Amino acid sequence: MARHARMQPTLPAKLQRLLVALALPVLVGCAELPPAAKQQKTDAENAYRSNNYQAAMGTLNDFLKNYPDHPESAEAYYLRALCEEKQSNKMKAAEDAQHCIRLSRDAVLTAKAHAMTATLLYEAGKSAAAIPHFASALKGLPDGPPADLVRYNYGVCLQREGQWKQARMEFAAVPRLFPSSPLAENAKRMNEWPNDFFTIQCGAFRDKPEANKLVDKLKKAGLSPRIEARSRSGETLQMVYVGQYPRYSQAQSALTAVQRQVRDASIAP
Repeated sequence: MARHARMQPTLPAKLQRLLVALALPVLVGCAELPPAAKQQKTDAENAYRSNNYQAAMGTLNDFLKNYPDHPESAEAYYLRALCEEKQSNKMKAAEDAQHCIRLSRDAVLTAKAHAMTATLLYEAGKSAAAIPHFASALKGLPDGPPADLVRYNYGVCLQREGQWKQARMEFAAVPRLFPSSPLAENAKRMNEWPNDFFTIQCGAFRDKPEANKLVDKLKKAGLSPRIEARSRSGETLQMVYVGQYPRYSQAQSALTAVQRQVRDASIAP
């Protein structure tokens, strides 16, 4: 009997966990701001924490209109980016995260803004653009969540851009640095992927004759399948794959044709 399993968790769920983990801004001293401006920042943060994003946005808009380039406006830009992300205005969120990076003098705040930018780019399928932001985020994030998820996503982006060796280094670091992370096991599996290319997984079978049936079907459809034996959970499975793609985008382009034959075919790793 065939068993179809994706190699990694669903991306939107992981990305939401990361954005939640990044949700609280790092506040630094605002001594140079007048009391009324400091109160605006406090009011905006309280509104955000109460899930009143519209109120927070209104207060932040007024504050940033008066202090668009003040060094201590970095936190306000970051908080507004969080509000915009919550309201699915991801382009504006990315812009404000960039303003935060430009103004921030706090290493952790800067790292969080880089992590947010990287996450938004990753979610938009822009792995190459996300890579430098993930790298910068890891330089300043504390050694705890969400650094494990940032490192994992960094590995995925590197992999998707054909940087397989560096991707394996990032995947290997997740279980080493964060052994209790829910991502540790999957990172280990990604690190153990033996090839420097993506492929399309069409089936996983205990019995080789069943795998051969699928291979014959795919060949008749004009595809070039292959069988590889893989150890999974203490048993050897016959994996049916199609194609070898150095870049993730190439695998994505080929996936539709394969799914016409196997509806739940998926990209591996």
